[in-house]
Amino acid sequence: MGERAFTYIEILAAIMVLSIALIPLLSQFYIGFQANQTGELVSQATNLAEALMEEIKTKRFDENEFPVEPVNPASLGTDSGETIADRRTLDDIDDYHTLQENPPTTSDGIVLNEFSLFRRQVTVDYVALSSGAWIASGVRTYYKRITVNVTHPKIGSRALETIMAHY
Repeated sequence: MGERAFTYIEILAAIMVLSIALIPLLSQFYIGFQANQTGELVSQATNLAEALMEEIKTKRFDENEFPVEPVNPASLGTDSGETIADRRTLDDIDDYHTLQENPPTTSDGIVLNEFSLFRRQVTVDYVALSSGAWIASGVRTYYKRITVNVTHPKIGSRALETIMAHY
């Protein structure tokens, strides 16, 4: 009889060879999955930073619409009648200075619970151009730097920065 059956030893050997070959392959799937997750978190952080930056850029440069001199650097931040808790009251760029949100909210105060692990922070300062680079200035200038920083436990910190000019 020409039929030959596989023995248990041959079957076990085949399973071991397959197992050894599958482990590196499956680990590559896991690494790819983690990279996709990280990429998605970075995209979400960037979108959260861009949304807040665009909101800030729609505001006036200064408290006074057409100031002869910008406000004193010591007075950067909210003014009388304004509160960071209600961003609808903010009317100029530097009102956002020291804003911190965890979780992020919309401009009308709706909490974005699906982004609860993200934290947004804003700093606004006067800058001057020196040797081709923007440096912080201790005095008022006609340029403000806005920095929106978004952090998440898995990806660390991502920041957007722009310079706004008053003309």
